[in-house]
Amino acid sequence: MAQELNKYQKEAVYHLDGPCMVTSCPGSGKTFVIVERITCLISRKVKPSNILGLTFTNKAATEMKERICKRLGVDKLEFFMGTFHSFCAKMLRHVESLKPAKDRVNFTIIDGKDQVDLVLQIAGKMEIDIKKGDAFKIVNSLNFYRDQMEDKSWLRSSLRLDPYVKIANRYLDHCKECGLLDFSALIYDTIKVIEENTAIRTKIQNTFKYIMVDETQDTNKSQFYLINLLGAKWNNIMIVGDVDQSIYRFRGARYQNIQDFIENHDNCKIISLSKNYRSTPQIVKVASKLIKYNSSHMGTSFETNNPDGDPVRCYSFGDQYVEAEWVAKTARRFIDEGGWAPSDIAVLYRVNKMSEPVERALVSSSIPYEVVGNRNFYDRKEIRDCLSMLKLLSNPKDGIAFGRVCSFVDGMGSVTVGRIENIAQDRGITIPEACKIMGEKAKSIKITRGCDKISKLYNRKWDCSKPSVCLSELVDSFNYNGHLAKKFDDTCNERKDNIQQIITSAGECNGDENGVSKYLQQVSLVTNAEKKDEEDKMSLMSIHSSKGLEFPIVFIIGAEQDILPHKTAVSEDPDQGLQEERRLQFVAATRAKKSLLLSWCEKRSIFGKKGNRNYNKCQPSQFLFEMGLLKRRIK
Repeated sequence: MAQELNKYQKEAVYHLDGPCMVTSCPGSGKTFVIVERITCLISRKVKPSNILGLTFTNKAATEMKERICKRLGVDKLEFFMGTFHSFCAKMLRHVESLKPAKDRVNFTIIDGKDQVDLVLQIAGKMEIDIKKGDAFKIVNSLNFYRDQMEDKSWLRSSLRLDPYVKIANRYLDHCKECGLLDFSALIYDTIKVIEENTAIRTKIQNTFKYIMVDETQDTNKSQFYLINLLGAKWNNIMIVGDVDQSIYRFRGARYQNIQDFIENHDNCKIISLSKNYRSTPQIVKVASKLIKYNSSHMGTSFETNNPDGDPVRCYSFGDQYVEAEWVAKTARRFIDEGGWAPSDIAVLYRVNKMSEPVERALVSSSIPYEVVGNRNFYDRKEIRDCLSMLKLLSNPKDGIAFGRVCSFVDGMGSVTVGRIENIAQDRGITIPEACKIMGEKAKSIKITRGCDKISKLYNRKWDCSKPSVCLSELVDSFNYNGHLAKKFDDTCNERKDNIQQIITSAGECNGDENGVSKYLQQVSLVTNAEKKDEEDKMSLMSIHSSKGLEFPIVFIIGAEQDILPHKTAVSEDPDQGLQEERRLQFVAATRAKKSLLLSWCEKRSIFGKKGNRNYNKCQPSQFLFEMGLLKRRIK
């Protein structure tokens, strides 16, 4: 064995029979334990086909499979290790194969985007007029109804409006008729098949004698129900997880599943993997102090034998731009003086828009980076749309920018756009001037209105020394936020926040004689830097995206009240919301191996519609006090 088991890991690996809950602190080697336990089972002559391993990502499942095969010195093993959804898909296909050929359904799996499109299609056929945002709401209710195993009365009360209920019911019928399965249905239908078919239930429960579930704190109600249903005969279920790292409540995850498992199995063995192999004692100490404030914390210890490292430090800055410059300069010192590679460093934040100042600062310092788990700030749809508004203002002959602007203006289809560009080219005039001509001769009222909007906007006199004012007025004139509200639902507010961030970012060039052009030039340098194909890059990501990762050096920026903890999460549920935000801070801190640096801003600058810089005063996050990094309390 390449790595020696500690006494807690050994206890988990060799607990073979009976229910077991393994609570694993960050960096405790839980993957190692799962690999060793399955290796142990197979070494003790348990048939691989009698072992079921469930996790949440294909990547994690593949890694475990490869490590188990390597430990046993084989190329392949016939046991299932995969995600809940892949297991259910495999089982449902097996059930179909047992039917007579004429009754079999070769079902198709559809994703979230397909669901929204299907709801819109069904509404159209029913002659019910709904927007894309309404379709999102219907899909979310349909998924929650099955994920949490609610009954039809919940679905009716959730959707409220009778037309929505009719669409939802027709969606369920249509999927059944056409052999379509969304991800919620994969698990829900698998449960129904097992419960309603005695022969199948007996066969599957006899087959899986040993069940292991990773990241149990991330399971929803239907997934947890499925686990217990599959393991009902032998009861050799080992769940592995950490209540303190449950951060997906918004997806329906229930950390309470861990507590329910312990309560529902009188003979449940509880093993705590409390030794952290990742972080320094200084990092473990502050993270441990923080999480003890949660009533959901199970009281397990959190310790490490790693050598001492740098103190965990907390800094305050005037605003987000000073904070970003500090991140870039400090990262540069780690690289130049400390010998660290850019890939050893991560910047974590609660809200995605917070990457923008840091991206600009890193480019100025010539530090390569990538935004993990999301598009780089300037590559997001709403930002590219806003930049196109400015580009057309800066260069009224920019056909690319014009084409993008037309994508959110009614009446401006591709044919009309092509005709306008031809007019501009043939007559040697600007695109807005060509729009005026096209609007005067167009036979369609929609085309006339669209052309008039663009020609009037872009043919007027603009003060290009104030790019934030220009962009703000353009966004309002195009009613772009209304466009987002129609097109998106679940991400609309985040996109609006991003627009405010790009307006604030543009405000940094206010006062320059040609501020619009200067700002666009700065942005082009950032977006060009993104395209360089370098493997060694700093990582920028939201805290949610950081789960499961680790880095020698971690910055956590924006540690302010109302950001971390986020005001929306806390206002929606003061108790559970605050506890989950604290778990987020705990997850963020425990990504660090050697150095952990946190920062908060005394104020955040924001540019108003008139181009004046305003400031929102900020308070340090209560978590900084709970971690022992700040001493005085917020008054």
